[in-house]
Amino acid sequence: MNMAYNENTKLSAILKDHPWLEKELPQRYPELKAMDNPATRFMLKRMTVKEAGKLGGMSPEKLLSMLDKIIKEHK
Repeated sequence: MNMAYNENTKLSAILKDHPWLEKELPQRYPELKAMDNPATRFMLKRMTVKEAGKLGGMSPEKLLSMLDKIIKEHK
């Protein structure tokens, strides 16, 4: 897992480092389908990993694990 990210990391910071995630996450993970909606995406960018995980019905650890997996696969 990327130790630079934790449950208090803002999604905007992660998306700044990996802008391609904004489109790829909702395509790969049904839990994050809300990112397909522009209004929800706007709100999500202001959330922390913990808040976004709660909204998606998952733990921050699961969301961080998903992010870590997709980032590693992208490299």
